[in-house]
Amino acid sequence: MMIDGITIATPTELKVGVFRLTKSERTASGKMMMEIIAVKRRLDLKWNIIKDTDLKQIMDLLDAKVFHTVTYPDPQTGETATITAYVGDINMNAFRRIGNSRYYADVSLALIEQ
Repeated sequence: MMIDGITIATPTELKVGVFRLTKSERTASGKMMMEIIAVKRRLDLKWNIIKDTDLKQIMDLLDAKVFHTVTYPDPQTGETATITAYVGDINMNAFRRIGNSRYYADVSLALIEQ
């Protein structure tokens, strides 16, 4: 996976959500009419454990601007896809020291297509 052209630490888990944005209304007879406006992706990334320097790289990238170019493996096409996305919530547990390095556990973040 890449954010803004930079390869990031491989997530332990990647969930790809597909959302159909619609415009809907009912006719005078009560029949529902719906038009698909757009199909968007939401990427939920999770690391069971990640080194502090790898997490810092990701967070610095996401703090640098509002919208990001994200490249990921798309399950619908079976190919690598690229979207423009913004970051949602970022969650993590407190760090642990292992030797001279710090690691964070259960890190998750959402990238939502613009």
